[in-house]
Amino acid sequence: MTRMRDRVSDETCVARIERYLEQSALGGFEGRHTALATGDRAISCAVAEMEPLTRAILIVIVARKMSVREVSRRFGMSEERVCRHFRLAVENVARWREIGARHLC
Repeated sequence: MTRMRDRVSDETCVARIERYLEQSALGGFEGRHTALATGDRAISCAVAEMEPLTRAILIVIVARKMSVREVSRRFGMSEERVCRHFRLAVENVARWREIGARHLC
């Protein structure tokens, strides 16, 4: 089952998440940066740099407070795939925070 779920393209998964966010209180996928707004430029830069699926998974886990299991089931991905993208998102934010104000976007 895991292998079949991971055969769905990134674009399809992003489209599923986009539809979900459009129907939610977040006001659509275009509001994704607002959904993660913290006033921290490092986070804003990291989010802007992320691949679409990584950014979308970060949004639903952080802004919508969904568990990895919920994301996996709702959007048809394996938990391993969701964890991989969430880990990439967290690493990206950590890298931008390490860079600091001197090199922000």
